[in-house]
Amino acid sequence: MVDVKPFPVSLFSDGPALRILDIAIAVQESGGELSLDLEIQRYIRLVRNDVTADWNCSVYAAAGVLTFVADSVESHGGLSDFPPEFREKTKRACGDMEPVEYVRTLAEIVLILNRQPTLEYSELPVAGWEFLRMFRYFFGLHAILMDDGDREFDEIVADVVSAEHPYCHDIALAYTIEAQRAMVLYPGEGGLSAHLSWATRDALLELIDTVNDHMRREHS
Repeated sequence: MVDVKPFPVSLFSDGPALRILDIAIAVQESGGELSLDLEIQRYIRLVRNDVTADWNCSVYAAAGVLTFVADSVESHGGLSDFPPEFREKTKRACGDMEPVEYVRTLAEIVLILNRQPTLEYSELPVAGWEFLRMFRYFFGLHAILMDDGDREFDEIVADVVSAEHPYCHDIALAYTIEAQRAMVLYPGEGGLSAHLSWATRDALLELIDTVNDHMRREHS
């Protein structure tokens, strides 16, 4: 009888293995429009540029998780013992390759690319899923603005922040960080407006001023 060691289900239900499999699926299903190397380099850049993400689970650690995943699937003789979402994503990602071989190869690709310098945004523009992760609060604000677009922009922003008061520090900080990031990466007058119609440079500055005004009045 084969001695099969138990595995921590959480590693197969959430975390870096599923995130990287999501990237691999997008590449696999893009019909050649996306490059696996470039998408993984975007993943590496996102993690490296987020102090909390890099501290909590570095790219090197994520590659280790993938290697552990491959070893676990191999020791269990296939995917049948693993959570449904993990099974489904692995099958979609690996295409014609065996799951163990594919996941192990994926781990090696991540390790190799992690040894290279982080690509500058001028070399590899922000795109697709990376953009959504970098500006996820702005996409939530965008939905609010579309539903309530008849009111003044600063009034809507102030109401959103005030609605979280007195526990508004997290959303206030998130908005201002994303606004400042947008102005650095998209320094022209149009700001992020090519992606989010309202997010011109003037609107981003107004958002920062509105949030800071709330924090001065209510928390200083």
